[in-house]
Amino acid sequence: MITSPLLESYESADYHVDASPSFILKIGIHSPELESIYKTSHKHTAAFITAFNPCSQELSNQENKDRNHKLENLIESLHVDYIHGEGKCGHEDWDGEESFLIFGISEKKASEIGKEFKQNAIVWCDKDAIPQLLLLK
Repeated sequence: MITSPLLESYESADYHVDASPSFILKIGIHSPELESIYKTSHKHTAAFITAFNPCSQELSNQENKDRNHKLENLIESLHVDYIHGEGKCGHEDWDGEESFLIFGISEKKASEIGKEFKQNAIVWCDKDAIPQLLLLK
């Protein structure tokens, strides 16, 4: 079950994208940078996904890195474009979660990947370039 504080944390988080130049996705706020990538890449969907801390259960840094390595291998097997990123909640004492912004993926496939890696939610970006929180539980 996703608690209200956890949901608020997801909704207010900064989803950093390591593009050139880098930018931040915010839930519910149009991203001109993402829209620009859509135009140049001819992709019209994206999903921001991590494998860190499954079901919001904190794991060691090494366990999280191992899980994210498996996620990256899966993404590469799909032959889609992606950019590294990091999700950061507003709490300064919390480490960010290494993540990936995956382009040209369907909402269904992105949800399947999120569920496979036991995530409570992912960030889904449709053609309007407005990130939205997609709850998986």
